Amino acid sequence: MLKIMVASVVSLTMLFCPLITYANQVKEHMALKQGYDKIFLSKHIDDAGVRTAISLGLDQPVNQTFYDNKNDIRVHFESIMTDDKETKLLLTFQSKKTNLKNYYIDNFEGDTLINLFVGNTQKKSLSCVGWGSRYYDSKENKVVKALSFESLKKYAGQDIRLEIENLTIYDNNKTRKVQTIWPLDIRLDESAVLKRETMEINKEFIFEKETYKIIRVEFSPLETRVVVTGSDIKLQTAESGSQYRKMSKLEHKLLNARKVNKKYGYFVDNKKSGVFLKSAGEKVDPIFNKGEVSGANDEYNMVFAPVKNRQNCILEVGNDIKIPLTR
Repeated sequence: MLKIMVASVVSLTMLFCPLITYANQVKEHMALKQGYDKIFLSKHIDDAGVRTAISLGLDQPVNQTFYDNKNDIRVHFESIMTDDKETKLLLTFQSKKTNLKNYYIDNFEGDTLINLFVGNTQKKSLSCVGWGSRYYDSKENKVVKALSFESLKKYAGQDIRLEIENLTIYDNNKTRKVQTIWPLDIRLDESAVLKRETMEINKEFIFEKETYKIIRVEFSPLETRVVVTGSDIKLQTAESGSQYRKMSKLEHKLLNARKVNKKYGYFVDNKKSGVFLKSAGEKVDPIFNKGEVSGANDEYNMVFAPVKNRQNCILEVGNDIKIPLTR
């Protein structure tokens, strides 16, 4: 009888211990996620699309940590999401010994590469989409980063590996490369692939004697993208034969309302006029850290925060020009 009772206790212990362990892991994960989400939901992240997607629970939790022993940096990969045009990878990195104030993951102008591996094959280095959003917490010596790069949509359901290669130090107008390899192995869930709706439009307007045409609007939980052509939106050719892009009057107007703050990055100066959307009567701000999102040679992409009502959306240029974004 005693043997049977002992066996029963052992069986029950084996049954419940994994459940208790799993419950504790879930509890710890949720506590950790909520802690990091407070940062990514704050104004320190100057990308309203990221904040909106997280608040709606559209990101796929990753919850992986990597320790870079060489540089004494602990990296925590928080979550990921993607759509047809871009991927957002949310992460933090922190150190007890290395001052990270001037350490940047910069895949736009810096030394950082985001490398993609599928199986054992390196597919390519992924191109950036805008600058992404960054915040440095001096008290915790921690960097919070919403890293932005090209879409991973076609890899949904597959095991992939991302490697962040190299950081850039910006200090007193000098730059220095920090060699790193920060790996992330993940299977991208279908639930992390966000849908983008494209609406073709053919509407012209005149601004400061230049003629512009809205050709399409793209709606995503990460952004609203208004694509325009114009009489001053075209590649210029230098005497050397090289081509460059000159800022149009419309782009100048959009950036007129941009303000830079050391604490909160790019934000809207409401005292200045600019280019905005209105959705269901509410003002929708530009996402200024996507100011360098490229399009075709004769197109300019204006990127705004996600809209609540896609059927009732108006582009406002200055105080006088209002164009309904309908077919």
